[in-house]
Amino acid sequence: MSLWCAVCDDDAHLVCSGCKTTRYCSKECQMVDWKERGHKKGCELQKVLNEFNAKQEAQKPARPAKGRCTGCNTRFDDDDYCDQECPECGYQTCESCACHSSRGTCWCPNGNFGTRYCERAPRQYHFDGRTGRSYRGDYHPPLEEWSDELTAQDYEGAPRACNNCGEVKLMLKRS
Repeated sequence: MSLWCAVCDDDAHLVCSGCKTTRYCSKECQMVDWKERGHKKGCELQKVLNEFNAKQEAQKPARPAKGRCTGCNTRFDDDDYCDQECPECGYQTCESCACHSSRGTCWCPNGNFGTRYCERAPRQYHFDGRTGRSYRGDYHPPLEEWSDELTAQDYEGAPRACNNCGEVKLMLKRS
């Protein structure tokens, strides 16, 4: 997995042991960020958020009961039917919730209703429907499927392992 250094934008293989989110290419860059760029304040805040998120994750609900829309709790019948169901988390939507910006996103953090985000063109609404956190992983949509939005110049120079699914593919460059 290769991400970018918070200080110099080189490949980063180190992560801050405090906040567990900020990445660095070297100990020197980490020290510059801590002393000169004020990472200390953000680090403390992120630690608190990480603890809160861990508690929330520990309390996550069981798979939704079948027969009701997870988004709006409507009971499925002939008029209001199950439009989609996630094979991984069990989230189910009625036709109305399926196209809703938040209720139409299942609880899976790296995909939606069985389709991994890394295989699709990037969108701002790719997020975990349970926590609301945005998907920040790699993208490797096939160029031939997205040629109207993407070009070969949008991809990195060489294939590598995706940080979401692990497949070795050509990844989109990070913007």
